[in-house]
Amino acid sequence: MQDEPTIGSLRWRVTLLRRPQAPEVDGPGITETEVPITDCWADIQPTGALTFYGSTQVDTPVTHRITIRWRAGLDFTSAVKRLTRGPDGVERTEVFRVRRQMDRQGRKRWLILEAELERQA
Repeated sequence: MQDEPTIGSLRWRVTLLRRPQAPEVDGPGITETEVPITDCWADIQPTGALTFYGSTQVDTPVTHRITIRWRAGLDFTSAVKRLTRGPDGVERTEVFRVRRQMDRQGRKRWLILEAELERQA
């Protein structure tokens, strides 16, 4: 497990989202809407290699580990959205789908979200 985070290590302003799904009105698909829960500060770190057996991925894809202050109510329909602005002024949006979550040592101080980078624009 990584070292205990500090408040100063939470350097990214992110939006926690809930994404309820509903059937499409005009077709056989599913519509997913983004409902903001709250804004908070987070530490976002890319993870290492994923688990493979032979050439097939055997684990849920996790590309980033996101640390936030502990909060209840996040589930598998949750996502994390980060907006950044580069030195040239161009905005970039990244959406991470939460795959798993855990608290550190059962103390309900920090929440670690294992997430997959779902889209980047």
